[in-house]
Amino acid sequence: MDDAKSRPGSVDSLPKQLLLKGLLAYSAFGAVQVFIRLIRGWRESLKMRDMLADIPSTKGNEEPMSWLKGMRENWQRVNDWRYEICEGMQICKNVGFRWSSGGHSVICGDPAMVRHFLKDSFDVYTKGDPSENPVFFYLQEFLGDGIFTVRHGTGSEDDGKAWAQMRKISSQIFSRKNFNSLMQDVFVEKAEALRSFLSRPQTQQEAVDLQMGFFTFTMDSIMKIFFGEDSNTVMGKENKYGEAFDKAQSAMRRHMIKSLSFHLISRTFLPWPFGGSTGIARMIWDTLSPTHREFMAERRIINAEADRLVQDCLADPQRDNRRDLLALFLQAQKEQKFTTKFVKDMVLNLIIAGRDTTACLLSWMFYEIARNPDVQKRLQEEIDKKSPAGMPMDLKSLSHNELPYLHAVVYESLRLWPPVPVDSKIAQVDDVLPGGWRVPKGTTLVFCPYNMGRDPDRYPEPQAFKPERWIPFSAPPHHEFPVFQAGPRICLGMDMAIFEAKIAAVELLRHLSFELKTGQQITYSDKITMSIRSGDKDELLVWVKNRKPGMPS
Repeated sequence: MDDAKSRPGSVDSLPKQLLLKGLLAYSAFGAVQVFIRLIRGWRESLKMRDMLADIPSTKGNEEPMSWLKGMRENWQRVNDWRYEICEGMQICKNVGFRWSSGGHSVICGDPAMVRHFLKDSFDVYTKGDPSENPVFFYLQEFLGDGIFTVRHGTGSEDDGKAWAQMRKISSQIFSRKNFNSLMQDVFVEKAEALRSFLSRPQTQQEAVDLQMGFFTFTMDSIMKIFFGEDSNTVMGKENKYGEAFDKAQSAMRRHMIKSLSFHLISRTFLPWPFGGSTGIARMIWDTLSPTHREFMAERRIINAEADRLVQDCLADPQRDNRRDLLALFLQAQKEQKFTTKFVKDMVLNLIIAGRDTTACLLSWMFYEIARNPDVQKRLQEEIDKKSPAGMPMDLKSLSHNELPYLHAVVYESLRLWPPVPVDSKIAQVDDVLPGGWRVPKGTTLVFCPYNMGRDPDRYPEPQAFKPERWIPFSAPPHHEFPVFQAGPRICLGMDMAIFEAKIAAVELLRHLSFELKTGQQITYSDKITMSIRSGDKDELLVWVKNRKPGMPS
């Protein structure tokens, strides 16, 4: 009787037979799916390579995907590596997979091309689809559906309505009235706090991490302007949001670079539901990754702090009278029907917009000031004469007409050390760039402010720090100097960042002098924004000395 149960065709063996048939059917389905994908990908890649054939390859990267190996080997100096492989070319390409449309990119250094895909054909070029592009998948995992990650134009799910809505509300904080009241008051208050901290005798007994000072200054400023919270991290008060944000950003970038090859392979060779950014294989890969677990732990802290900020604002009886950006979003929530996640994602995006970029600008600016005594001396002379201690600071008194050398130092710092050294958009349709260069749908269009600022045809002696090149000042077109992007997605906080940096610089240089600590190996970090790295730490060590206004350093 037992033998009968185990014979083929018996009732007990039926589940095993069904399971085996299911596995065979899925294997056949998966094989056909991958085969069709490979054929389709090969045809798409062939078309893309044909359309891109006239564009020269980046140096040493003629073979498909060879650029990925170079990027991984040069990750700690990736901006210089990208400059070297593009040097002398206004347009060049990195060739993608033979069996997939992924990995094809065009790097543009010609301002006319940058204008084309950032402004003139704005709707044709947008952010990458997170379900298809691993870079944008991890950016969305980090920043959510905020103003930096949400898509616009032809490729967006809602024709860009969410992005336009975010931008419209965010723009309300950047009015001239706010510049000359809320922002001015906060920036001056927080700059004075930083100067007071740096002036203490105990601070001046050893080299101080000035970059950390600038990150606390900008964090305290945006916490007040964007979120209505009066933090005091300059004096050492804990800020969980800022600390978790830095750790999450670094972990996410390290994991993303390690994962690029895996994503491209799984997307091409694994069938549904295993392949792709949303597939099971990716979930297992991320779960087993120590860097991804590190990222997720910090992301949970960030989420908890965002919850706290939103709930504190909702509980504030004076919320409707507040002028901070979070309050503006929550005031609009009733009419626009925002979800709480929407507001929290905006909070996170505003952190990177308002804190990191300006802190990076100030760090590199004072790195150049500290290592160029002649620049520091001339700056202090201009400030002592035009903006002495006690004189109020506002938009007019800090303009390029009133303080031309300070303005030149800011722009020269942005030229050499742009806070966001590289950015990209994805072509949603076949297109033609200025000059007749064909670009197929799916190509990543890359622009590099780091490279463009070092173009010897535009900036003689490009590696030299020469503020004089900006005097007399003539504002460069945004597509020629895309430090703040260009076109409809140009940075809303551009003027705020420059205003904040000038207030901090004037307040510090009125009372202090700076000297770079010798022996540091200064380079840039591996974060989204280009902060300073010295050895294995993100820091800028300087000696600080008090000075009397009007006296030589």
